[in-house]
Amino acid sequence: MENQDRNMGSIKQKKSKIKRRPKSKERLTIMIFRKVGKVRTIRISSHLILWAFLFFLFYIVGTIFLTNAYFDVYRTNKMQAEKIARLTSELTKTRKSLERSKQHIALLDEYIREDQEQTPEPMSTVDYTESSFPKLVDIDDLKVTRDRSTLLVNFKIVNKQLNEEPIGGYIFVLASVKGSEKPEAWVYPSSPLKDGFPLDYRRGQRFFIQRFKTVTGKYTLNKLTDNPLILEILVYDRNGILILKKVVEV
Repeated sequence: MENQDRNMGSIKQKKSKIKRRPKSKERLTIMIFRKVGKVRTIRISSHLILWAFLFFLFYIVGTIFLTNAYFDVYRTNKMQAEKIARLTSELTKTRKSLERSKQHIALLDEYIREDQEQTPEPMSTVDYTESSFPKLVDIDDLKVTRDRSTLLVNFKIVNKQLNEEPIGGYIFVLASVKGSEKPEAWVYPSSPLKDGFPLDYRRGQRFFIQRFKTVTGKYTLNKLTDNPLILEILVYDRNGILILKKVVEV
């Protein structure tokens, strides 16, 4: 009986030893052999490995999610930038169209105002015009009123360039008596003549136009005459090249 009790006691002790496993057996053991006879042992907890695995898993998933969100935002911003650029371009075109409309309205207003004004009837004229080719400028709405030795000249110098680039230069008005034995010409602005043309084109009346400009001049002849007059309008560009010569009889 005593032997049986002893055996039973020894069996219980073995079972208790089996149940109480050391914590070291729940760890992962890594052995590193550096040199012969030298072994380095590292124990890593399985819980630590599990948490590390979960961390990297969430890190990878989060990285993918954030990357996709970044590219979505980038595409949205790019589309918005393209839309803004398109709207800006359309706004610029609209502003240009509005400016053109304003210019047209101003031109119509001027025509209406001129029609409403009571001005003397212009004298009949014989028109002869010489111009550069292609035509850069032209003279429109020429009106000449003659009162004894006084000439009132009104006209528009118009930009005829297709691209509507601004153009500038100088204008002279010459008046002479038709059929006179001693040809005499009055030049406005005053300038000496050579072969019927001003010596210094820079003395002319300056102009600079985008579309047109109204020119009005009152000229006084130095003698009274009832004979017909020849009126010449000379237009030079900034380099002194004659780009328009308009001749009328008044």
